[in-house]
Amino acid sequence: MKHTEEKLVLRRRGGGNVIEQCPVFSLDAEILYTVCGSVIRAYGVRTGELVSEYERLKGKVTGVQLHPSYPNVIVACSEKGELIQWNCSSRLPSSIVCLKFKNKRTATVTGFHFLSPSPQESESDKCVVCVVWKKSKRDVSQLSTFCSQTGSLLLNLKFQLDDHTHNVAYGGKPGEEYVAGIHKNMLQFIDAVEWKQCDKQYIGGGRWFTCVACHPEERCIATGDNTGRVLIWWNLLTSGKPTWAVYHWHTLPVQAVTFSQTGSHFYSGAGECVLVKWTLNKPLDRSFLPRLPNSICHLSVAPDNKCLAISTSDNGIQIVDPQLKLISVIQHFTWQVEVKHGLPLFPAGISVDPRTKALVMNGRTGHIQFYSPHTGTLLYNLDITQMNYLTQERNNVIVNTDVTKVSLNCNGEWMATVEERDDRETNMEVRLKFWNYDSVKQSFCLNTSVELPHIGGVLSVEFQPSPDLQQQLAVTAGRDLKFRIWSLVESSSIYKKGVMVWRCESVGFFRNLPIGDTGFSADGSLLAVTFGPTLTVWVPETNQLKCSLTELHSKINLSHVQFGMVDCGHLVVTGSSVNINVWHLLTLSLVWTVPIHVSILTADPYSEFMAVFTLNNDLFVFSPRCSKPLYIHKNIVPGNCSILCAAFVPRFSLERSSGIPWQENSHLYFLDSNQELLTLERPCEDANVKEGLALPISTLQPVTFFSTLLAKHRSSDVEKLHIDTQQQLGDPGASAIRELLSAPAYTIPPMNLLCGPILRSLVASSSKQIEEKKTNLKERKKDKADRMETKDSGVDSEDETSGHELLKQREVKDDPNKIQTNDLTRTINIADVESRLASVLEEKFDWTAVLLHTDTACSF
Repeated sequence: MKHTEEKLVLRRRGGGNVIEQCPVFSLDAEILYTVCGSVIRAYGVRTGELVSEYERLKGKVTGVQLHPSYPNVIVACSEKGELIQWNCSSRLPSSIVCLKFKNKRTATVTGFHFLSPSPQESESDKCVVCVVWKKSKRDVSQLSTFCSQTGSLLLNLKFQLDDHTHNVAYGGKPGEEYVAGIHKNMLQFIDAVEWKQCDKQYIGGGRWFTCVACHPEERCIATGDNTGRVLIWWNLLTSGKPTWAVYHWHTLPVQAVTFSQTGSHFYSGAGECVLVKWTLNKPLDRSFLPRLPNSICHLSVAPDNKCLAISTSDNGIQIVDPQLKLISVIQHFTWQVEVKHGLPLFPAGISVDPRTKALVMNGRTGHIQFYSPHTGTLLYNLDITQMNYLTQERNNVIVNTDVTKVSLNCNGEWMATVEERDDRETNMEVRLKFWNYDSVKQSFCLNTSVELPHIGGVLSVEFQPSPDLQQQLAVTAGRDLKFRIWSLVESSSIYKKGVMVWRCESVGFFRNLPIGDTGFSADGSLLAVTFGPTLTVWVPETNQLKCSLTELHSKINLSHVQFGMVDCGHLVVTGSSVNINVWHLLTLSLVWTVPIHVSILTADPYSEFMAVFTLNNDLFVFSPRCSKPLYIHKNIVPGNCSILCAAFVPRFSLERSSGIPWQENSHLYFLDSNQELLTLERPCEDANVKEGLALPISTLQPVTFFSTLLAKHRSSDVEKLHIDTQQQLGDPGASAIRELLSAPAYTIPPMNLLCGPILRSLVASSSKQIEEKKTNLKERKKDKADRMETKDSGVDSEDETSGHELLKQREVKDDPNKIQTNDLTRTINIADVESRLASVLEEKFDWTAVLLHTDTACSF
């Protein structure tokens, strides 16, 4: 097989960090600006969808802010000291300024803030920029001021700041602003008008500050500490002694605190996953927003207190109104947050849902997420453990039950999950659950739950790829040195007569050796199980051992096994920490072996190709037929990062080919330890396809299916020039089908009301072309008749041809439901298609089946 030297580039398809910096609202509170790496993203507040992106910075963005004098201008600063301003409407950088540090090579910016000009100054005067920076990672952060127009250094303040995003805050009216900062148990503050020497206040008792916020109108400061208290300080910038009040509800360290726009209320959040709204002059008057997805990282209030953005540590943003009612959620890829004992991030790996082509992975604790890499959207989260999330305690580590294994069968009707909880103090909890897809509820429903299927935990779970959906089998392997075969049988309970449930049929083991991995052949007739250094092959229906294969003098346990696909079904690939082997089942011999440190081995179910990731972050794509790889990519991620899991995702039928031989049928996706979903593409491919779908700036309100149809069919009364050519690019029905699928299910009316409008909208262009052809045909007929009056034979021939065309036109005119197609030879009867669609709907197929049936019936 020919080795390709083409260099592919990494593309991120999910997992970008949108919670590293505090989000910022636009002046009208319709757009929320967030920082994601080196990009500024704008999301619609009402819809939670991506509107636009701003990208021109060379380094990582350390923050974003609206310009204090020009609200339609956003400002961002990179960690290299590059200050850029954008016009929100044009998305073009209006100015780029480089901050001039004394030693630019060692300075790293971690935060910035524009100070508003005083009322005595004109808006065209130079604004002051406060910049938080440090010389190296180990140094303490410092605060300096710069000129926003020239970038020149103005003043170095004697501030010592903690190394987190809530170490400094700014407040006060324009022209009366002040700055406050925290460092351990020390609170620092300074008047931003006269820039007097910093005063300092200390808090005793062994407590230290965790966050700080400033009142927008008064000289008042709020601080959170490590014991869950919020302290409100007054009279800090006066000669008198400062006073403070204590607001205490949290038990964990306060992670974020902010004032409302008027300052009469303030909000606080910590690790309890609860937002607390306080009344400043009534400490006991408070309201709560409980059961947030995860701990609170940032809080941001919109102008005029229209809404509040809550950034949670699972890489999501909840937007609520002043009454703490949910407006929208910005969540494209859910992060794993809680670290388990001995378990990596995303322990369940990546599975593929055959129904939606979505990736199924760990999401929130106890949940799994269905994420579509094609559209960059989170389809939904599914609660597997169905348990309340237990938050941490101040001096205790609380272990929650989480999902460790996920597998789906070949048609997506069944899903198996394994959940575990091990606090190293009590007995380990292990549950195997089988879920059945309910087409009415459009979700998975629990069918069977098995307590402790394997002692010590489950290592793998997989369904047999069987064409007979009534005789399903599944295999699980555990740390108890055994594997179990599960089958779908009728329930023996008198209360569930006729219900199909899962039951253990047989148990297998081999010489008391530890199990490494399991895998079915492409047709499901054989089951491969690795025991220590030995590969064993079994008949799953009878649990009969067919053969055992061991490399000569090898004592290394095998950790991975995969059957060859397509034309390589007779080959089995095994991997370990020292090599990768390929076995021939017909001759029971070793075909080839290559020394390689296998970390991940995955196979494409629709081709013969496989991908292997090494412990050194190298990628090799190969076929079991040949030991020479088809593609090699060294150091695919940086050395401080690692690959967690990978999978081949089948392409959609309408998706264009990538031109890469080993990605013709499927696309390789993998997840790294930075929780970013990555893939490989050609450098020439569209690099603008990113997480989320970029929408027009005007698309800021929730979209329904009806509004989408209206927007698509509105047109001007001005007559447009149409070229009399016939070109058709792509599938003319694809856009309408995608619009139908993009709308939420609860907003779509019954399909019998949509069949006619959808079909007529799809063939509207064809009917318009027919009318144009009629007019052109009449004009050509008249011109040709005038030129050929003396040629009787020509006239007779033309009249005969015109008679045929007029007859076809008269047939179309007599039957309004019969519309002619582009070639004027085929017709579509909409009434017949509607009746056929109605019959399909009566069979209660799911959305995909209905759409496929519609496409076949119409032949668009």
